[in-house]
Amino acid sequence: MYSKIISGAALGIEGMLISVESDIGAGLPGFNLVGYLSSSVKEAADRVRTALKNIGYSIPSRRITVNLSPADVRKDSASFDLAIATSILISMGVFSVSDEFDKKLGSTLFLGELGLDGSVLPVSAVLPIVDHASKNGIDTFVLPRQNCREAAFVDNIKIIPIDSLADVAEMIYREEWTEQYIKEDVSLGNDIRGSVDMRDIRGQETMKRGVIVAVAGFHNILLTGAAGAGKSMIAKCIPDIMPPFSYEESMELTKIYSVAGMLKGEEGLMMRRPFRSPHSSISGVALLGGGAVPKPGEISLASGGVLFLDEFPEFRKETIEALRQPMEDKKVTISRLKASYTFPAKFMLVSARNNCPCGYYPDRKRCRCNAGEIKHYQNKISHPIMDRIDIRLDVSPVSYVDLFESQPGISSAQARDKIIMARERQEYRYKDEDFGFNSEVPQGKIDEYMKVGAKEETLLRDIYERTELSTRGYFRLIRLARTIADINDSEEISCQDIEEALFFRNEQ
Repeated sequence: MYSKIISGAALGIEGMLISVESDIGAGLPGFNLVGYLSSSVKEAADRVRTALKNIGYSIPSRRITVNLSPADVRKDSASFDLAIATSILISMGVFSVSDEFDKKLGSTLFLGELGLDGSVLPVSAVLPIVDHASKNGIDTFVLPRQNCREAAFVDNIKIIPIDSLADVAEMIYREEWTEQYIKEDVSLGNDIRGSVDMRDIRGQETMKRGVIVAVAGFHNILLTGAAGAGKSMIAKCIPDIMPPFSYEESMELTKIYSVAGMLKGEEGLMMRRPFRSPHSSISGVALLGGGAVPKPGEISLASGGVLFLDEFPEFRKETIEALRQPMEDKKVTISRLKASYTFPAKFMLVSARNNCPCGYYPDRKRCRCNAGEIKHYQNKISHPIMDRIDIRLDVSPVSYVDLFESQPGISSAQARDKIIMARERQEYRYKDEDFGFNSEVPQGKIDEYMKVGAKEETLLRDIYERTELSTRGYFRLIRLARTIADINDSEEISCQDIEEALFFRNEQ
């Protein structure tokens, strides 16, 4: 007897539907799984056989064939177990399924891993699968109870929570859904403020101004200075001064964490901007994503937020150079023999380094590095990477006067207000475009959105001719000046905005 059940898989952060077909017929007894399967899916034969036996349904000694299609896409997950078991259960002919209920099954998706006792275990990547399926005519989802809250982020669907394969058998027998998950008001997560406030950083007003400009336009930033000057501390403030997530941004980030298996089911949609700070020993695969079954890396987990690379020159050179394309394209594509996986990488790079390996330069009383060592250390960051970093700030040690200054500096709340104002300007300006920040404006649209007057154009020409600006650096300078003008609540880019942008760009 033949039966067909719908399941799903994730390809990158997008879902796709998988048809699970079963047929039990005459022939030598066997359990054959086909359809370009990994070992974890092939092992489903033993899990399904044992789970069915332990809930009271023994598989007959006949030839069983299970096909997962499309056959040209590799399947690699135990999440197909429930669909395979359900399909076999129907094919065994134990239940008489009416045409009406069979039609219901055609618009129902099954996901879940089976334990040997028949229990249904939670799986990852539920959100992108459910979201894709709901847009393609599937309205009912039979899921492990622990995954139901995650699936509830998608509107206008029916979710059936189950704890055991026996629950599915009972539903097929009764030809009705035994229980429906009652959606709570799906919160947009907790946008909790961090423990570090910008006012806690004494002095360093120039560094604070540079960070505010960087966040307002989503520009990459490099902080260079002596150890203990506040570089790491201000980096930890950045998620708190970023503008709130939109629903679309939150949904995309939640999908990324769902695919990575890092989403906690009891929480709402992720609304706090991520702050990822990998160690310098990280591998290229862990940073960019990949593996036998491609998973998102740190640059994708930081999407919409901050990727903080402390001690930047200590990262492997090939790891740093691998950031070139994601920094430009805001995505990373991982290719395999029969599939390509694309993960978002809309991160803001915040990097920090010392002036020398020991961290004391230019204090020659304590610095023991020679000129060659200092030059080699600073040259670990190649020109193409530096060219993609819009703001490069030299951070000086805090003076004694600033350390005990009674007048507090700008706070995170004040900085956030400035950034939100600049962000609102950008949202209005680019409301008809598929980009939203000044740093993302394509080169072909700079003349349309970033016009300058005659005096400003003369200044830009002079800067280009007397500095070593590349063509990319020239247009990044204009984008940076546009962000500064937005922070200054001005629709026109002034010469002062351009000069401040040149200061922050710090071209040598």
